[in-house]
Amino acid sequence: MGCVFQSTEDKCIFKIDWILSPGEHAKDEYVLYYYSNLSVPIGRFQNRVQLMGDILSNDGSLLLQDVQEADQGTYTCEIRLKGESQVFKKAVVLHVLPEEPKELMVRVGEMIRMGCVFQSTEVKHVTKVEWIFSGRRAKEEIVFRYYHKLRMSVGYSQSWGHFQNRVNLVGDIFRNDGSIMLQGVRESDGGNYTCSIHLGNLVFKKTIVLHVSPEEPREW
Repeated sequence: MGCVFQSTEDKCIFKIDWILSPGEHAKDEYVLYYYSNLSVPIGRFQNRVQLMGDILSNDGSLLLQDVQEADQGTYTCEIRLKGESQVFKKAVVLHVLPEEPKELMVRVGEMIRMGCVFQSTEVKHVTKVEWIFSGRRAKEEIVFRYYHKLRMSVGYSQSWGHFQNRVNLVGDIFRNDGSIMLQGVRESDGGNYTCSIHLGNLVFKKTIVLHVSPEEPREW
């Protein structure tokens, strides 16, 4: 969540406060404060928020990870400069989408979409998406990989093993969406699918359990 104090004066940041207003009938709560070169996350935001901006450039931008439904609301950033009584404020409204199901059911021969979205406030491009399959008896197997070459501004993907030519990327990479579509489902496809989305040095992981039921008998 961006928060930059555009100033022509050569003064550095003295204090930063991030406060969440969840909405009606809920009290405001501190998310994080910065003071005397020390950044302190508060309460339930501990281990989930950190300052990502360049303090020397008056940038108090915040990164929120492992987003939860309770995180929805209006985030207000307050920046104070040394020797100044003026306070710079900026409000950011965060909408949180419901989490997609982690267990899915499908019949043999059908197709199934498996969702995987990295909900992050950090403005970075996806550098890699990887899906790994682990069945009841089989060893871990690569299902799908996507790489993004920043210098070339292009990405390339590849499906592997018995998943080859049956898996496609259907998510919007530019929205941190690494969702895939598995076609021609087989009984052996039942198991755990772990998705990893990489945004530079940030990694989001999600595991989906896929249950496969036999194909319905045909009537003659």
